[in-house]
Amino acid sequence: MTETEIAKFATWLAKHTPLPGAGSRGTVAMFATCMADYNFPRIAASAVRVLEKNGWAVVRPEQTCCGMPNLDGGDVDAARAKAQANVQAFVAEVRQGRKIVSLQPTCGYMARKEWPELLGTPEAKEVAAATIDVMELLEQHRRDKTLSREYTSGAGRIAYHAACHLRAQKIGFPAVRVLSTLPDTEVEVVEQCSAVDGTWGMKSQYYEMGRRYAGKLTRGIEAIEPAVVATDCALAARRILAENGLTPKHPVELMAEAYGVAPEVR
Repeated sequence: MTETEIAKFATWLAKHTPLPGAGSRGTVAMFATCMADYNFPRIAASAVRVLEKNGWAVVRPEQTCCGMPNLDGGDVDAARAKAQANVQAFVAEVRQGRKIVSLQPTCGYMARKEWPELLGTPEAKEVAAATIDVMELLEQHRRDKTLSREYTSGAGRIAYHAACHLRAQKIGFPAVRVLSTLPDTEVEVVEQCSAVDGTWGMKSQYYEMGRRYAGKLTRGIEAIEPAVVATDCALAARRILAENGLTPKHPVELMAEAYGVAPEVR
C-alpha cells in the first residue's frame, strides 16, 4: 500500500470536487505534513478549499515527515534521509513554477531552514526558497488586494496563539492580518510558548515542567475570554485543549468556515 492510499487527507483530495475558479491563478503543491495528513485532515482539506476560493489548484506530491522528530532526538542521519526524500519530490514541483505551501510552522521551518543545512544541495535551496506558509500566502493576497472577501460569517473574538516556529521564520503573524478581514471579528494575540517543543513536551518526565512553562499561554487565553482559539501549530493546540479545555482551530479552518466552504472531514 502506498503512502497516498493510506493518507486520510490524500484520500479526501483525490475524491473531492474543486471549487469553481480553482486553478485560475495557478497550482500550488501542498506540504500537508504528518499532522494534517493523518491526525487532523480537516486542516489540510480546509486549506484546499480556501486556496481554491482564491484561485489556486492544489496538488499533493508524495511526501514524508519533515524530520524534526528525528532531529529533535539527535538522529541526524534519519532527519537527513527524510529531507532528501521530500526535496526530491518537491523540487520537481518547484521547477514547474509552483509554490510549496506548508500547513505547520515546524515543518515549514524545517523546509526553509534545516533542509538546506542538512543536505547542502542546490535542490534543497530551491525548495526552501519556494516554501511558504499557507497564511503567509493569503497575507500576500490581502496586501495585493486579491484576497477573496466573499465571506458568509465572522468568527467573533479570537485568541490567537503565535507559534514559536512561525516566529522563527521571521514572517510576522500573517494569520492575524488575514483573520482581521473577517466581518464581526476581533483578534487578540497571545505570544507565549506552549512548551510542547516537538517531542520534548510529550515525554512523561517533562510533562509537568511543560505545563508550568505553558502557564503564561494558558492564562493569556483565559484573560481574553474568546469565542474561539486559533493556532497554526497542531501540537500547541493539544496543550491548549488540555489546559484550557478549548479546542483550537487552525486559522485556515476559520477562513474556510467564513467562506462557507468548510469540508466535511474530521
